Amino acid sequence: MPGKLETRSDCSRCAALCCIAYPSDEMPGFSARKQAGEACPKLDACGLCSIYATRGRDGFGGCIQFECFGAGQHVVQTLFGGKDWRDDPALLRPMAESFLALRKCFDLLYLVDYARGLGPNGDERSVLDGIETELTEMAASAQTASDSARLRSVEARLRPVLARLHPAPA
Repeated sequence: MPGKLETRSDCSRCAALCCIAYPSDEMPGFSARKQAGEACPKLDACGLCSIYATRGRDGFGGCIQFECFGAGQHVVQTLFGGKDWRDDPALLRPMAESFLALRKCFDLLYLVDYARGLGPNGDERSVLDGIETELTEMAASAQTASDSARLRSVEARLRPVLARLHPAPA
């Protein structure tokens, strides 16, 4: 089985996939208008953010708050072996599609890590271990990571553990 997956983004090991994959109307806090799969107009010719230092002041607060939970660097570093669409434009679409496919999987991995921090008992740890193993296996390819029925099943097993560990306020 592969090692533990990261559940925090590392933009230095990604390829600005969040700046490409999502349409602006689905992402609050983004001032640029763009379609899904289209590069943000604030990416420069090298594919780097041209307003990184001023993005909050420029109306891109969503860029500051966005967290992919490691999906971006996993796509670039693991699924594409460190290759980057900025060097090979033909990779843009498959990388963006892979990123979108993996997002739910990495969101759930983050929640597993969060639940572990809440002090689960032995049975809960066992459930979390099983879920993490399954999600790690799913993250091995965009095809398996996009299996929505399987992701719903994983989420259904995770929800009761989270509810016990972090009950909703009354």
